[in-house]
Amino acid sequence: MKPLTGLKTAISLMVMLLLLAATAQAEVYKSVDKYGNVTYTDDPSTAEKSGKAEKVKVRPTNVMPAGKPMELSEPDTMSEPERDQTNYAIRIVSPENEYTVTPGQRDLIIAVSLQAPLKEGAKIAYYMDGELLGRGTVNNYSIREIFRGEHNIYAQVEDSSGNVLSKSATVTVYVHRASTIN
Repeated sequence: MKPLTGLKTAISLMVMLLLLAATAQAEVYKSVDKYGNVTYTDDPSTAEKSGKAEKVKVRPTNVMPAGKPMELSEPDTMSEPERDQTNYAIRIVSPENEYTVTPGQRDLIIAVSLQAPLKEGAKIAYYMDGELLGRGTVNNYSIREIFRGEHNIYAQVEDSSGNVLSKSATVTVYVHRASTIN
């Protein structure tokens, strides 16, 4: 019989807490004094002293559910040779495939994203129609005065020896220019 008594006590305690929580929301009163000053209070006697008091209906508080906690990853336990095999997963984020460069646009910016930061000595190489445009450690490259026609652009991450560590998909762009013949 003792476990049942403990259960009754726990249920009684929970009911009392719920009733207490339901009555915990205080009433709010609004009063305006003779000078037009507005006062909000939970004490009706204070509200009546400063002027005509009226009960204010308070709406429920907006609440948002808690977000999903961020998952923590395990510490890096790779050996040195495994660490050099970084997966850069380079991709061109701008321009989109089959992008059209209009006559008023003189330059084209290539922007790439990498899954991992560049290691020391690694560089991003930018290519258009199979020809190297430039290398660097920044994630964008500007092509000045791009010529009319269809162009295939790709980027790749290279180590200090020029070995390809990751290559993006090829993006095709179409450049329209006003003709000087017509």
